[in-house]
Amino acid sequence: MTLTRPLLLALLGGLLAGPVLANPHRLDDSQSHTVPPNVQMQWRPVAKSRSDVGGMEAWLRVNVRIDTSEWIGRSGRVYMVLPRDETSTIEAVWTTQGRLLGGRLVSGERALVYAGQIPGATLQDQFHVRLRSGADWQSNTRRLNFHFEFDAD
Repeated sequence: MTLTRPLLLALLGGLLAGPVLANPHRLDDSQSHTVPPNVQMQWRPVAKSRSDVGGMEAWLRVNVRIDTSEWIGRSGRVYMVLPRDETSTIEAVWTTQGRLLGGRLVSGERALVYAGQIPGATLQDQFHVRLRSGADWQSNTRRLNFHFEFDAD
């Protein structure tokens, strides 16, 4: 099969436009809160394994309450997002009570926490979260800016 220039350009345009069609909508999670409200990162013990280089760790509970009132009845996916920042990389691993999905997230990524039809005005759950950073963690106080996004089908 021979591709003509107009057909090739149309195919390339379609491939490039695909990711642009995703239109995440930031959701209001201002009613979510952590327990305790402030968490102190602690040094992890250095293991004898070369794969574990130490670093900092903290455990917390997050009472998640996401406002989905604008999307009731719509199908799509809800993601938890942790933007990348200028300091050390953070890893979050969490389990849930079952309404939302547990998972793993590294700063600069997003992770799926719900897929399907939005059933009501809020999505609520409780996350048990382990935060880890490398040994390059250099801050006594730091705000992690997790948020949630909705991608409608």
